Amino acid sequence: MYDVIVIGAGPAGLFAADKLADNNLKVLVVDKGKDIKKRKCKINSTRMGCLKCKTCDIMFGVGGAGAFSDGKLIFSTKIGIFMDQLEITDEQAAKYMERVENIFLDCGIDKTIYGTSKRVKEWLKRTEKVDELVKLNNPNKTPSIKLVPSKQRHIGSDNTPLVIGRFKEKLEAKGVTFKLNFEVQEILKNDNFYIKRGTEIEQSKYLIVAPGRGGAYWFRDTAHKLGIKTAFGPIDVGVRVEVLAKDMDEITKVIYDPKFWIDTPTYGDRVRTFCTNPRGFVTIEQFENMQIVNGHAMRNKRTKNTNFAMLSTINLTKPIVDTTEYGRNIARFCNYIADGKPIIQKLGDLKRGGRSYQKGIDKNVVRQTLKTVCTGDLGLAYNYRIIINILEGLQMLNMVIPGVYKDSTLLYAPEVKFYDTRYTTDSNLQTNVPGLYVAGDGAGKSRGIVGAAVTGILAAEGVIRNS
Repeated sequence: MYDVIVIGAGPAGLFAADKLADNNLKVLVVDKGKDIKKRKCKINSTRMGCLKCKTCDIMFGVGGAGAFSDGKLIFSTKIGIFMDQLEITDEQAAKYMERVENIFLDCGIDKTIYGTSKRVKEWLKRTEKVDELVKLNNPNKTPSIKLVPSKQRHIGSDNTPLVIGRFKEKLEAKGVTFKLNFEVQEILKNDNFYIKRGTEIEQSKYLIVAPGRGGAYWFRDTAHKLGIKTAFGPIDVGVRVEVLAKDMDEITKVIYDPKFWIDTPTYGDRVRTFCTNPRGFVTIEQFENMQIVNGHAMRNKRTKNTNFAMLSTINLTKPIVDTTEYGRNIARFCNYIADGKPIIQKLGDLKRGGRSYQKGIDKNVVRQTLKTVCTGDLGLAYNYRIIINILEGLQMLNMVIPGVYKDSTLLYAPEVKFYDTRYTTDSNLQTNVPGLYVAGDGAGKSRGIVGAAVTGILAAEGVIRNS
């Protein structure tokens, strides 16, 4: 029997295990996927997407979905962590982030820091001037654009598995046990917790569930069976934008992953930039039976393009509040009209209300880095409101970064961020089921590597306080 079982070997699970092991607790980490050294995926080797694997190595296994990301580490209480879901101050969060940063440094990440130089102030002033101009031209509405600065580090998708491998080795040296290729089929509780896979059963006094995005909906169904209280949060739907790197080099050399929050003129909806990949690749992420676009950048292999997500935040009200199913339906429909693939379209074609064709894409100034796509019309895939939000967001961003609203800009869809199921917890991230704690993106507490890691530490501290 273990003191604690951690379900999920992503950032939240690994950092939870680290904290628990430092307090001499007997810890088992289980995951549906493989060890980091055995995880392989077409997306990581050819950058053309995960096309054949049914249980994709990119979503499960040691390191979680972040193991094959380009490893952006964002140290900010405004980005990547839902502070409204946590009962900690900004100062406390900063200390947790410092612990996360030091562990990553100890595991061999690059020491280069972005987002803290004096030149950041120049970009803040430039954005503020654009914001004033936008407000002046729309006196009866409340549009805005804001740059949210943050301290950042970049590991690189070719280096992230190596860093995760070193971290796992350190955890094993502390006594943490890993049981991989273990798909939890059921969680039972009486005096203790029992996790089952077929006839295999593991037992513990406490349980931390850090399912990640790949396991989020498995856990939502499991949580309902256990009587855990849940609620729906917002969902982000948008596109992956690909432009010439030279049009964004000026800002990405200062802020590797610039974060802009934009309130659009027509609807007043929030759109935001997310996951910028300077000289990187657009990729496919296999999610359930759908192909969703994403982006990555390597340290040692570069392209002439930069890509980023432009996402529209969506909240639903009665009678339909299930943002999860809403996002799934959008992604399914995009794949449906594109013959099972993601859609690619030139921005110029979308502006003119027409579809794109491969001949036009082949002659385009911006050359696509993701080939396994279908040319088409995003206007048929997304509803009008999302399209208007994306176009207006890009127009406003173009006033700060000239070049992103060119006709040659490429748009890929669907890009959907699922972290919308949220769990009611106390200050220790303990649910209404005593002894069961949650952490990470899949629990609606974070949306990124650093944020997930912080919530994993918080959940571990909750266990320690109550043990």
